[in-house]
Amino acid sequence: MQNRLYNFFTNSRVIGTAILLSTLAIFLSGYNFETNLFIFIDSFFTLFFLAEAIVKIRELGFKAYWKSSWNKFDFIITLIALPSLLSFLESINIQSNLVLSLRAIRVFKALRMIRSVRILRIVPNLNQMLKSIKMALKACFVVIIGFFVLMLITAIISSALFGNIAPEYFSTPGQSVYTTFRIFTIEGWYEIPNLVAERSSAGMAVLVKIYFCVLLFAGGIIGMSLINSLFVDAMAEDNNDEVMRKLEDMEKTLKEMQEKLDTKDDKNKV
Repeated sequence: MQNRLYNFFTNSRVIGTAILLSTLAIFLSGYNFETNLFIFIDSFFTLFFLAEAIVKIRELGFKAYWKSSWNKFDFIITLIALPSLLSFLESINIQSNLVLSLRAIRVFKALRMIRSVRILRIVPNLNQMLKSIKMALKACFVVIIGFFVLMLITAIISSALFGNIAPEYFSTPGQSVYTTFRIFTIEGWYEIPNLVAERSSAGMAVLVKIYFCVLLFAGGIIGMSLINSLFVDAMAEDNNDEVMRKLEDMEKTLKEMQEKLDTKDDKNKV
């Protein structure tokens, strides 16, 4: 019986379907329909994932269970979601201060939507894909850090220069970082400079436009393009290595076959 339960809870299709239905219930419950159906469905899947964790721990042992990163993720999300079970009290008209305070915990139920990422485990070559992404991030790590340092410095400068002129964009360094990132991603690349220029003197407006053109070129065109090219190149490099290994194996096999043929010809001549 226990083996059947373990096989059931380790079936990718079963867990994937449960994740999708649970996510759908969370999504629909946000529309405040005049029904408690989605609350009960959500509570059911909370218990379902709790049962999944218990069955796996009993079968594998907690030490072996905890070695898996996916199991750690599942356990933590399930643990966070447990207090939301008390929300069903509200649905049956049992009101108390405790229940009212637990309404805030419903926010954490949305974290279970992240569990749907587990469905990606059934994607072919997923491990190879994740390995390539990891290698790509390592390859362009220094460039990414440099990019964010550039963004931070320019954001601080922009906040000092334009904080009083356009406070909705540069009032604080934090707000300025977001605005600078928008410009780097070519979002609002002309609306923001034009607004600042309109609120400045004629001479200052020219300098403002030059400043933002340099900012867009350095961060948006060069910076973002550099990161994209390095990331794509690093991901493709792993695939190229695999192709080269296969070619080397083929070359080695052909060489061995040629040596055997040469040996056979020598014997025939003798």
